[in-house]
Amino acid sequence: MASDVDFETELNAEVTERLGMMEEPGYEFPERMKKVDYVIAGVLMVICLAVVEAATLTAGVM
Repeated sequence: MASDVDFETELNAEVTERLGMMEEPGYEFPERMKKVDYVIAGVLMVICLAVVEAATLTAGVM
């Protein structure tokens, strides 16, 4: 139980620190994702699913 409290305390400290950094006037936010980024992410997901499906079929899992 003590490790849960330590983790929660450490997490809260990290969140507070990062929020402080983001609230500074000179903080530069990253660019928003573009349509190309979403397409690339979708294609990679489909490829990963195909690889997992092929691996399960060849291993006889399903």
